[in-house]
Amino acid sequence: MLLPFFFLLILLILLFLLYLYERSKYRAVNRELHYIKERIGTKSYMRENGYLLIPSENMEIKELAAEINRLLDAFYSQKAEYGRSKQAMVQVLTNISHDLRTPLTVLKGYSELLNRKMEKASGVESIQDMVSQIDSKASELVVTINEYFTMSKITSGDLKMNLQRINIAEICHEVILDYYDILEEAGYDVEIGIGTSPEYAYADTDALKRILKNLIDNAIRHGGEGKYLSLRLKRESGKVNIEVEDHGKGIPEKNQEQIFFRNYTTAQKGSGSGLGLTIAKNLALQMEADIRVMSEPGVKTTFTLLLRS
Repeated sequence: MLLPFFFLLILLILLFLLYLYERSKYRAVNRELHYIKERIGTKSYMRENGYLLIPSENMEIKELAAEINRLLDAFYSQKAEYGRSKQAMVQVLTNISHDLRTPLTVLKGYSELLNRKMEKASGVESIQDMVSQIDSKASELVVTINEYFTMSKITSGDLKMNLQRINIAEICHEVILDYYDILEEAGYDVEIGIGTSPEYAYADTDALKRILKNLIDNAIRHGGEGKYLSLRLKRESGKVNIEVEDHGKGIPEKNQEQIFFRNYTTAQKGSGSGLGLTIAKNLALQMEADIRVMSEPGVKTTFTLLLRS
């Protein structure tokens, strides 16, 4: 009789200990869930590095905390990106304010002078000069506004690409032809290495034309004293490369990574928004392409657009 009673007593003790163990586990899980609830409820995760640190032995709690921390990591990355975008937008608005104010002030000043001159009906040549200045500043203003508009569309993701295999050689011929009269009148030595055979690669036609025009405009603006421009098309390592070269003052090595940054420019104040190369770089990246630069100051500068063939 005593033996069964003894075993029953041991069983009850084991069950009681198991109950205490499970109760302890339950309370630990409850505390950990309460901790997670409080952390999320008080929004303490809003500050940087507000990750959940739970030394739990419960696998489900560990997995829950790990998943929340992964979400927090993505949140912090997006928050940081938002901060950078916000700062960049403030900088853009500041630049817009400056870049638009200057030509508008000049336009206003010349228009007032023009009105006064017209009232006197004399000085036709000086009136022509003022009209020319007004036209020049108006054109500058239009270009600046268009560049900011394009950059805004690229940044917001509203610029849609139609990537397809197109004849790159044909596009190069079309673009350089638009500059023929300008370059000839300015006395440039122009070398064209495009060839007559078609050369196909993946690109968006409008984006490619914009990139090439921006690179050529940049070569004329910053390398104009060299009076040299080269446009070459070649295939290397499975890619179709377009090279735009000038023999101007060049770019110091320390500045070569900065030239694609928004609003970075080495030009004189008022000679451009500094967005040309930034737009070209971003358009290239959206086409799954890239732009690289190599420069020997005082010798030559070569921008290379690498397209996927």
